[in-house]
Parts: sequence; C-alpha cells; structure tokens
Amino acid sequence: MPSLTDRELVAACLEGKESAYALLVERYTPRLHRIARRICRHPEDAEDAVQEAFLQAVRDLRKWRPIAPLEAWLVTITVRTAQRIDQRSNRGDGRSESLDSPRQDGSHRELPDATAASDPAVAAGSADLAVRLNAAIAALPERYRVAISLRFQEGLSPKEISEALDLPERTVRTHLLRGLRALRASAGELE
Repeated sequence: MPSLTDRELVAACLEGKESAYALLVERYTPRLHRIARRICRHPEDAEDAVQEAFLQAVRDLRKWRPIAPLEAWLVTITVRTAQRIDQRSNRGDGRSESLDSPRQDGSHRELPDATAASDPAVAAGSADLAVRLNAAIAALPERYRVAISLRFQEGLSPKEISEALDLPERTVRTHLLRGLRALRASAGELE
C-alpha cells in the first residue's frame, strides 16, 4: 500500500480502510510536524496542532480536490491549526520559550550547521550564532515569524505560503521583506 498515489490513498481512506489512514499519517507526519514546530513556540502545542490537523483533514477529506497536491492541502490545514493553537496557548498564560533555555527533553532548538566546520571554535561560534538567530526569529511579530519560518526553514515558496495562510501573495512577500529587514536590523546584536 505504500506505493499508492495521493488520489488512490484518499479514495482508500474514503472507503474506510484503516490501513490507508495509517499510511496517510505515516507519509505526512514528519513534514507537518516540522512545520507546526516552526509556528508553535511550545513542543506540546506542535504535537496538538498536527493531531488536530489530521482530525480535520480526515473529517474534510471529501473536500480535497486533486487539482492541488494533497500535501499542500494538509500543510494549509496544519499551518492554520498551529497558528490558532499557538495564539491560544500564548495568549492564555503569557509564557514564552527562550531558545537559550533547554526543552523538556534537555535539547536546544538550533539551526542545522551547514558548514560542518572541523575547528571546534568555529563550530561553537556557529552553534551560538544559530541559537541567537533562532531567538531573533522567535522575537519577530507572528506574521513575519511564520512567513520567514515557512520560507527559509521549510522551503515553501511565497505562493505556497500564500495558499497555506490564505493571504494574497503580495502580502506574504511584504511579510517576508519586513521580517528580513527586522532580522537585518537585529544582526548587529547577533555579532
């Protein structure tokens, strides 16, 4: 069953085949979870967002039209769900997660080191810069943070972000531009 196309997978799900639902979740959870983690400031909120997104997708599976990829439809649902959960979570208790403080599992959120430096001093400096850059991204207003994260950390195009956020593409491009300007302004603080 893993070799099913998205159209065949949706048809199998609509027929009530549980193995098709399991395959749908298995196929798309890693990407949707990465996206939810970029939007939600708390790991447990990202988990909730992905679960709620799948529940909504299963409920609305008949609404999916094969003119757009299934993954894009699922990303749209996940982005909107994650935004809603993140807003609700952060509005209610005022908590915020510092990227300098460890997660519950003891790890830190970091950008991957693309240079794989062999010099430990360079590697330590790169890791520190990555942590501070993540903090700068997290400090952006939500509309800029989400656009920047989806574009540069998840690789979505402005058009895909536009569809996921239900915003005009020009608005997304404006959010990207303003978010990058804000990051550039804080670059002096990163040095």
